[in-house]
Order: sequence, then structure tokens, then C-alpha cells
Amino acid sequence: MASAKDLRKRISSVKNTQQITKAMKMVSAAKLRRAQENIVSLRPYSREMSKVVGSLAQAVKASGEESHPLLEAKSEIKSCLVFVVTSDRGLCGALNANVIKTAARFIKNEAPKYEKCDFAFIGKKGYEYFKNRKPGKYYQDFYAGFRMPKATQLAEELIALYLSGQYDHIRFIYSEFKSAISQSVMDESFLPVGTLGESSTTESEMTLYEPTVRDILDGILPKHFATQICRIVYDALASEHAARMSAMENASKNAGEMIKKITLLYNKTRQAAITKELLEITSGAEAQKA
Repeated sequence: MASAKDLRKRISSVKNTQQITKAMKMVSAAKLRRAQENIVSLRPYSREMSKVVGSLAQAVKASGEESHPLLEAKSEIKSCLVFVVTSDRGLCGALNANVIKTAARFIKNEAPKYEKCDFAFIGKKGYEYFKNRKPGKYYQDFYAGFRMPKATQLAEELIALYLSGQYDHIRFIYSEFKSAISQSVMDESFLPVGTLGESSTTESEMTLYEPTVRDILDGILPKHFATQICRIVYDALASEHAARMSAMENASKNAGEMIKKITLLYNKTRQAAITKELLEITSGAEAQKA
């Protein structure tokens, strides 16, 4: 059995750990508020942008014009690029593990269908896991100072890869923010867009587009892709802070329970030592009388 001194050290150590987890929870909560504001304010814009692109795609289809190359899937899909989006730091529960499991499942079940299937990574945790299993390009420090220009730069890079024929399909695996206690892994197609929306475009509606629908698509599609990348990154950041806040809250509670158990054991050990000393004194006194 551990001595009272050892138990005191353990109690002190757990208390120090609890202070750290409480501080990390507070930091994550503050970061979550900002990240949640970003994703909540961006989502309506992202949805409306998708609706506009879908409406334009329907207009092209109704007019009989040649579709935009970023909207139509290629006849043969031989190559694929998969982005795995995780966090740079750990201590956020099963968040990264769930994304990594989805990516590993894709490698096992879907990757063999392509002649070439490459991976790319945003976030250190995913890169470190796959660097010896499925090496790929690592976008280091992508989260640092992230803003729309960074998303635009990546969107332009991916559009160029798709149009050049280097990849026939590009997709993202990331964590979507639902709430402070709920995040879900998404495996989402990025390029080509496909036909978005269910609305149909009549001949009279087509006259509303000026200049041509193709010209509008040339201008709006790069903005659409940049917006989607921005949404994915904001989702990932909000999910990370929410998961870490929850994990640190649970860690603080567990530390509190551990402190109670060790304190109880310490009191029992201390009481046993006192009782032993009293017995020794009593025995000594009785021996003196004899």
C-alpha cells in the first residue's frame, strides 16, 4: 500500500493536472465562440452560392450549350485526390481518430477503384498518421492566419489540377461542426461540382443572365470553390475547439473524482497509521505495568 506521503504527492499532482485541463477548457471555449461565429455566418452565404451555381448549371443544360468543364464529371474517372482535414494539435477526444478512420476506410474500399489515388493533408495529425502509410502533400501551417485569400489560392490550385487532367475527381474528408457536443465526419465531393439544386430554368428565365451563362460561370465558380474550402476549414476549426473543450471538461471531472478517491485512501491510510501508533503506545504502557 502507498504511504501517506506518496498519496499526498499524487493528490497534488492530480490537482495540478486539473488546473491545466480547466484552463485549456476555458481557452477552447473562447476560441470556439469565434470559430462558431465564423462558420454560422458563412453557411448561409455558402448555401446561396451553391444555389446560384445550381441555377446556372440548369440554365446551361436547358439552353443546350456545352456545359462548363468544372460542372460535369469526366467520362472516365481514373485518378482521385483526397484531402484529409484534421487538427494540428491533439487533446480533442476522438475527433482526429474519426476522420483518420474514414480516410483509412476510403483507402481500403475506394482507392483500388482508381488507377491513381493521391492524398493531401491539412492538419498535422492526419499527416503524421499517414506519412508512412499513404504519403501526400502536406499544407503545413494552413490554419495559421486563415482567411479567404488562402482558400482562394488553394481553390485555384485544385481547379488547375482538375482542368489539366491530373485528377478526375477531388474530395475532402473533414469534421463538420454540429454543436458544442456534436461533430460528424464528412466525405464530400469537391470537384466536379455536378448539377446542384433541383430548380428548373425556363427559356424566359434565361434572358435574365447577362452576359452569357458561361461567362457568369467562369467568374462565379472560382469564388464558389474558395467559399467551400473556407467553409470546410471553418467547420474543422470549430469542431476542433468544441471537441477539445468537451474533452478537457471530462478530464477535469475525472481528475476531481480521482482526487476524491485518493483523498479517501489517504485518510484511511493516515487513520490506520494513527491507530497503529496508539496501539503501540497502549501496548508499551501495559508492558510497563506488568
